Amino acid sequence: MRICLTVLFSLFVTFCSAQKVVKGIVVDSASFAPLPYVNIQIKGSTRGATTDAQGNFSILASDNDTLIFSLVGYQRIELPLFDYEAGVIRMGEKVTELKPITILDTKAGNPYEGLFDEQNAALVRRKLPFYMPKAKKEKIWFDRLRAENVRVKTYVDLVINNPQTKAGLMKRYNLTEDQYYKTLTKFNERYYNVMYYLTSAELESFLNKFFEAEH
Repeated sequence: MRICLTVLFSLFVTFCSAQKVVKGIVVDSASFAPLPYVNIQIKGSTRGATTDAQGNFSILASDNDTLIFSLVGYQRIELPLFDYEAGVIRMGEKVTELKPITILDTKAGNPYEGLFDEQNAALVRRKLPFYMPKAKKEKIWFDRLRAENVRVKTYVDLVINNPQTKAGLMKRYNLTEDQYYKTLTKFNERYYNVMYYLTSAELESFLNKFFEAEH
């Protein structure tokens, strides 16, 4: 009986030690605005959580688990947790295709147009062979996610994590918070293929010129 209890206790300790608190923040991929009330579930389990008003989440899970993020109007994300480090999870809206229209834009131009076409094309071509083992695919996918977080770091540091940027633009162009986010979303949608490659000074200048042209 004592041996059985010892074995059970050891298994319990091993199970508990494999668990960890997983944290992060979920944002809109276009505006980088925090997404509240995102449903987060451990795949194959009934355990879950939701993001708070600032998009933050915290959940107890293990390295072998996969988190599923879902929110009405957004594309579902599955995130394997091996080697996971707390970071920004970007959720893209579900796109509904409409008939094409032509818009002649006479406002702010793109001084960086064409400079990063090669890098963006390389990102699009990164499809994995269907015969590749699932574990290897997940490892490659996670490495790419980590590299993507590095690629967008300047934008996140300047626009998301620096409240002075938002406050400065709102004050300079006399904007409400809603007007600020609408303009920022328009900027992100129009220049997503260049804004992550810019230095902090280049990005700040580009943002100011765009907001000035829009208002």
